[in-house]
Amino acid sequence: MSLRPDDAAGPGGPGDGAGRDLPPPTGFLRGVGVVVVAVVIGALLMPSATRAPLRVFAASQSTPTTPTTTAPASTTTTTQATIVPGAASIHVLVANGTSITGLAAGTSTYLRSRGFATVTPTNATTKVTVTQVYTVSGPVRSATSVVSALGLSSASIEAASAIAPVPSTAGATVVVIAGPDLARLAPGSTTSSTGAPTN
Repeated sequence: MSLRPDDAAGPGGPGDGAGRDLPPPTGFLRGVGVVVVAVVIGALLMPSATRAPLRVFAASQSTPTTPTTTAPASTTTTTQATIVPGAASIHVLVANGTSITGLAAGTSTYLRSRGFATVTPTNATTKVTVTQVYTVSGPVRSATSVVSALGLSSASIEAASAIAPVPSTAGATVVVIAGPDLARLAPGSTTSSTGAPTN
């Protein structure tokens, strides 16, 4: 077999293939490139894989609510009636001169709360349109104290000679014929259907 001059050359000679142009190893470089890209993508995605998942809230349709208000707790204030000086010595008889049920009793209760001594309430023998106050015994100032306690004017006091329209004045210093202007003192402020005065 005959050798070609190229084949017979020693190292470094023309026969070692150093002079030949070899095609670049494209498959190898392509593989290295794919690996590098995968590593970069993996590095970018790694933090998102280790963090907590994002919370996604769905938009909910809410119905408008009406604000509720709570009524404040009711408190009742009891006012102590002022005791009228010297009232304990004044004995008051209250007579109902209207058809308002319980007016005489309610007025008597009120006067007792102000310190007056009261006689058992009764009915007047006549009806009145305004309250009348009579001095039965003792000074006129006793009637003035009663009128003031009831919130009436001094015009309510009848003349000293006037006779109170009641069946009896026994035990009374002052007689009050309760008129409609004292209706606020009647329990329930109801009017009698018969029209007859009721104490």
